Amino acid sequence: MTTKNIFLILLTFLSFSALGQQDQSEDAGLPKLADIIGFWKKVEIPNESKANKVNPWPQKYQWFSFYENGKVYSMMADKDYDYTSEDLKEIFDMLPADKTPNYEYDGEYVTIDNKENEDYLELWGVNLFYRDIKKLNIKKGNLMMTLDDGNERMIYFRLLKRIE
Repeated sequence: MTTKNIFLILLTFLSFSALGQQDQSEDAGLPKLADIIGFWKKVEIPNESKANKVNPWPQKYQWFSFYENGKVYSMMADKDYDYTSEDLKEIFDMLPADKTPNYEYDGEYVTIDNKENEDYLELWGVNLFYRDIKKLNIKKGNLMMTLDDGNERMIYFRLLKRIE
């Protein structure tokens, strides 16, 4: 499958979120806040590096946590680890909360701030997959996050799987 085909498939699945539509498809849709809260690991998609216009976080292995209190934690590594949610909670609990980014979810977009830079804000479209899509290595329950460049253009995406 070519990079162009993969990009077009992703665009099709994600277009309703990027355009701000509330519609759900049979493949994916806007998650509830409860669907986002928890621990996640980035999953590689075929030809991902070619489809992303930029890669602000180039380390291959990435883990995330969205907490009910509005905090979002992340860490990245060059080596893979099989962390459990308990492992990640222990790691993230060691980080200073006052320097940890906050997130907000409005039912359509996740915004993430940066405590070190007042003018910094990430705007992410989010979609939860309702079924497996084998060609793209997507599983039911995966969360796709698409980074907006501020002009309603997707410049980076990441696919996450929940860690139990």
